[in-house]
Amino acid sequence: MLVSEFNRQTGTKFSIKCEKSLYKKKSTFQKIEIYKSKIYGNIMMLDNCFMLTEKGNNQYHNKCVSLAHRKKSNLKVLIIGGGDFGLVKNLFNTIDIRSLFIVEIDKTVVDVSMKYFPKFFKLTKKIKEKIVIAFDDGYNWIRNNKILFDIIIIDCTDPNPIAKKLYSKNFYKNIYKSLNQRGVLIQQSGSPILNKNDIINPTITNLSTIGFKDITLNSFNMPIYPSGLWSFIKCKKA
Repeated sequence: MLVSEFNRQTGTKFSIKCEKSLYKKKSTFQKIEIYKSKIYGNIMMLDNCFMLTEKGNNQYHNKCVSLAHRKKSNLKVLIIGGGDFGLVKNLFNTIDIRSLFIVEIDKTVVDVSMKYFPKFFKLTKKIKEKIVIAFDDGYNWIRNNKILFDIIIIDCTDPNPIAKKLYSKNFYKNIYKSLNQRGVLIQQSGSPILNKNDIINPTITNLSTIGFKDITLNSFNMPIYPSGLWSFIKCKKA
């Protein structure tokens, strides 16, 4: 069985040889599929796009965690998206976290990930006590938020009809208000090759206009994503 992602916008196609389908269902928000493969282990697709693999996911998660690294202790961290929990353990292993909030719009993503990617959820009791999960629209949640965070990570999909609000100027204004002074924002920003004009440049412009400083584009290899090269934008609150 050959499972493929074909992106009409970027004109790219990538396929993975899979052994069988494990799960396929449309949640309230998106189509979720899980496949079993020999090379990558279990694979998650959201709306026909590869999102997560059981093996070889470290390029994405390790890059994000390295950008989040802070010497400061007792940090408050927010992840908008990230319902697969792939970032959680690495974050706790890398930085001193007081509390970690996860805002995920789709509870089904968490439930399915817990079943098919169980290693991400093997957390100590001490870590679990520091995690707060809210099943909510990240745009609405941050608009009403009163907590100040040291690190905010936007671990969302590319700007589809649901996620496009998470790249808007109004969203970033509320992110700015929700960061401590010198707080860090890390935003998933697509392919530096294919998404320069539709994601990266507009995002950098919005962040700069709002007042974020030290804005950098950070690329890394990610074989299952279009072009094989992906990125995070990192910036700081002035």
